[in-house]
Amino acid sequence: MKIEYETLQPDQFDVSIRDVFAAMLRKQGKVKGDLATKVDRCKLICIARTDGEVVAIGGIKEKTASNFTNNKAGVPDLANEFEWELGYLYTDSDHEGRGIASSITRLLVDAYGKGNLMASTEIAANPAMVRILEKQGFRLFGKPWKSVIHDNYLGLFLRFE
Repeated sequence: MKIEYETLQPDQFDVSIRDVFAAMLRKQGKVKGDLATKVDRCKLICIARTDGEVVAIGGIKEKTASNFTNNKAGVPDLANEFEWELGYLYTDSDHEGRGIASSITRLLVDAYGKGNLMASTEIAANPAMVRILEKQGFRLFGKPWKSVIHDNYLGLFLRFE
């Protein structure tokens, strides 16, 4: 099975892209709010397809400023150095372990170009994503905090350019 990747900018986010993005976030189950509008927070998105079926997504979105606060990572002095966040990464469980999330991350970081970039992910529950971030130059900063959506602990990963 060939995996095809498509990186898109906001002027390419049509109704079908919005619907696909929202459906994948719904499947992931870890994003709150109106899922239909989440793509509109993005500067870039990447969609992976196998045989025309969407199997994974990711995006560069407006930063989650609260992740820097003392209630979370505890590094509020770094918040102003970041505008964008790598996020919304999700691979359908039937397609995990094939390097898709790693490819999406690399494609998005490359398309983003120079500039500071942040990400947050589950630390113990998602060690594969931690490794993917580290390979792209992200490092854990501050202290972990408990998610309000699930029972896992999150970490703030920062990439300085």
